[in-house]
Amino acid sequence: MESIKLLVLAITQGFSELLPISSSAHLIILGKVMEIPTSTLLLASLHIGTTIAILAFFWKKLFTNFFTKKKWGFYLKIILSVIPSAILGILFESKIEEVLHDNWIIAVSLIFWGIIMIIVQNKKDDGRVEDMENITWQQSLLMGFAQAVALIPGTSRSGITTLAGIGLGLKKYTAFEYSLILGLPVLIGAPIWEILKMVKDTGIPVMGDVTLTGFINLGIIILVPFLVGCFSLIMLKKISRDKWLSAFGIYRIILGILILIFGYLL
Repeated sequence: MESIKLLVLAITQGFSELLPISSSAHLIILGKVMEIPTSTLLLASLHIGTTIAILAFFWKKLFTNFFTKKKWGFYLKIILSVIPSAILGILFESKIEEVLHDNWIIAVSLIFWGIIMIIVQNKKDDGRVEDMENITWQQSLLMGFAQAVALIPGTSRSGITTLAGIGLGLKKYTAFEYSLILGLPVLIGAPIWEILKMVKDTGIPVMGDVTLTGFINLGIIILVPFLVGCFSLIMLKKISRDKWLSAFGIYRIILGILILIFGYLL
């Protein structure tokens, strides 16, 4: 039964992490419905598969002309921009888990940013930056500060950084693609940080403690989000870009309202 619950969470992670609809909101609410604890460690672990999917999907953009000054400047912008969310996440991890996982906070966040997405979608796409490597240090850093807001469940890391990028002069879809790449250091670092904490607190488990069920669950947590994540990225590339933000905004508003209505049951 636990493996089935993990499978549901893993599929949800694969879809929701790579779309601006907040994976944390979906996982936390589903965890409450299925009565499975959505600890920070579990949430971070579910990100491993989707992180690999992002790396695979953007492989050429990330590693073409690898040994050039411009490419390494691009990497440094990403690393610099992740500092705000990394610091806040480490300092306030326990408070975020204790306080910000309430249903009403998730619902309000979903609805608020959903409305903003609809408003932004209906504005003319007059962004000047279309090539991600031409993003300035200032634009990248400010998108990094926006990414820190996504520590509030329901915000969506890709959603908030996309909106910030559009406001800073990036083309709408360029802002979305950069938002996915911008999150890579956090997505890679979070599971490592949580595993190191677990080792420090409980020690390194011996192989004799590992069961077949444990291996199956580990496979579900990593492989399923990767496969579903790849599918999500391929489908996202094929859909019309005229109203894509509005579509996600409407979905967020509906989901937020449903959580407010039925939240007392969770």
